[in-house]
Amino acid sequence: MTTAFASRTRPFASPHPIKQLKQDIVKLKKQRFLERDYRIAELIESAPSDNKDRMYWSMVYDLEEAPTVTGRQMILEHGIVPVPLQELSATADLHDEMWTIIEALAKCGVYLVNTNHLCDRDLYARLFYKILDEPCRMMPPASEAAEFIDCLHPMDVEYPLGQQVPVFTQADASAPKKEDPYVRGPECNVIGKLCSRDAYLPKPW
Repeated sequence: MTTAFASRTRPFASPHPIKQLKQDIVKLKKQRFLERDYRIAELIESAPSDNKDRMYWSMVYDLEEAPTVTGRQMILEHGIVPVPLQELSATADLHDEMWTIIEALAKCGVYLVNTNHLCDRDLYARLFYKILDEPCRMMPPASEAAEFIDCLHPMDVEYPLGQQVPVFTQADASAPKKEDPYVRGPECNVIGKLCSRDAYLPKPW
């Protein structure tokens, strides 16, 4: 059980100026949301008289015009600067850091799916060196929208382990029930063996 969602459970002191970085990203986020409101108002004003629906033009902006942001930037809002993989020699520390990032992404409306074919170290490497630097749309305030990142790379499915990963839309009998308290998944340290991590990943529902 985590003591706090999107928080490290191990003793940890970051070498980065976390407070300032967090303030900077929150300031940027507020500025972008002000620009969003201004641009949506422009779209509504220039729209035909029979198409002034704010929800429609908000969706147009969010899907087509909203500036992009990386996952690495988004989780700064929660005071998280990921630790480089080579600094996480202990499996318990790696597991803690990986789930802290997974949870911080979830708080930003970004969710991982299809991770069972990756051990903790491989998934963390994919997070740190690829996923966290991919651009995505910044979610609007109080948004119920969610973005899913599929960790089953097209090249993974060319090999037996990747072919055994069920797509995330299928029901997982081992998944904790919705009413169950949230817990992190168990450590997955065996390379070449499916794990049960997907059943424990945060979900928007």
